[in-house]
Amino acid sequence: MAKGIKHNRTKDGLKRTLRDLLALHGAPGFEQPVVAYVKERFAALADRVEIDRYGNVTATRIGEHQHPALMLSAHMDEIGFIVKAIEPDGFLRFDRLGGVGDALLSCRQVKINGHFGLIGSISGHLGSPESLARVTPLNELYIDVGASSADDVEKMGIRIGDPVSFIGELAEFEGGNRVCGKGMDDRAGLAILIQILAELEGIVPFGCIHAVATVLEQVGHRGAAMAAFRIKPDYAVAIDGTPAGDTPDLSTTRDIPVVMGWGPVVTLATSTGALNIRGSIAHPAMKRHLLGAAEAAAIPFQLATTINRGSTEAGLIHISNGGIPTISVGVPRRYSYSPHEAIDLNDAEGAVRLLVRFVRDMEHHVSLDFS
Repeated sequence: MAKGIKHNRTKDGLKRTLRDLLALHGAPGFEQPVVAYVKERFAALADRVEIDRYGNVTATRIGEHQHPALMLSAHMDEIGFIVKAIEPDGFLRFDRLGGVGDALLSCRQVKINGHFGLIGSISGHLGSPESLARVTPLNELYIDVGASSADDVEKMGIRIGDPVSFIGELAEFEGGNRVCGKGMDDRAGLAILIQILAELEGIVPFGCIHAVATVLEQVGHRGAAMAAFRIKPDYAVAIDGTPAGDTPDLSTTRDIPVVMGWGPVVTLATSTGALNIRGSIAHPAMKRHLLGAAEAAAIPFQLATTINRGSTEAGLIHISNGGIPTISVGVPRRYSYSPHEAIDLNDAEGAVRLLVRFVRDMEHHVSLDFS
């Protein structure tokens, strides 16, 4: 098959999967719709699929040998909110589940446990110039679900503790390579994970592959920690998004040297403060093997660090079971933690190619020491 045709097939597969995933809602702790979708996709691509008690979905491809055992992770949850109170007049008060900023909230369309809602805002005709220029903090915001009373809300089936997430299905920019939507963090990673298994169909890997779709990442990487403890892999790659620094309000030197469209990102260090156990520094053997795979297959890639700018599941995976050599691979993402995060499918396709080559080189991954 011609190289260009294969690349187009990969991007088409990623786009189809993203269209499915971005239509689903899965705030942290409420990932059930995504779990059901991923389970079905994994079932056609793996030798074994398991769901643990918290919802982490593991697809295992059995290799020629039991070791090395590789864990590939991507998380199913997205930034969201949770209903904390219901006003007598039917408006909802809510709290965060994840790190979205106040400036991105007013007048956003949301889903509340399957019901449509709108985060309210003061009317442009009635607000003072000062109030209209002000960013309204979350504790002053409310959600309008079209109800006139708390009784109406109750009849709709909305309760305190119900999940809230943005509405933002897949949309395409001119040309079709760049797309946006809510929850691209980390539905893009999930699409990559599924596509890797699809591209490895019919290939028996040297060692075992455990592709894990995890829960509760946005609130502390908890699902990845559970999965790593249970699977006990020899090494791991966390697949997640990476903020891009190529918009007019950012700098690719002062902020982060990541440009959308220039290839997947190998993240070498994340939040590493002394009290932040969720950060990580890439294991040197993982860096050597991953960059070697990229160079051998002529795959463009970018290097980045995100010190004090976020972390990935590598943070808790690498400290599990006496230490698991781990590294992160990401896709450049503009407008992160917003209802409309943007990526370039060429970067996602590059991540698939990189990790497929990495898997096909497993025979050479026997040595994962620190040298």
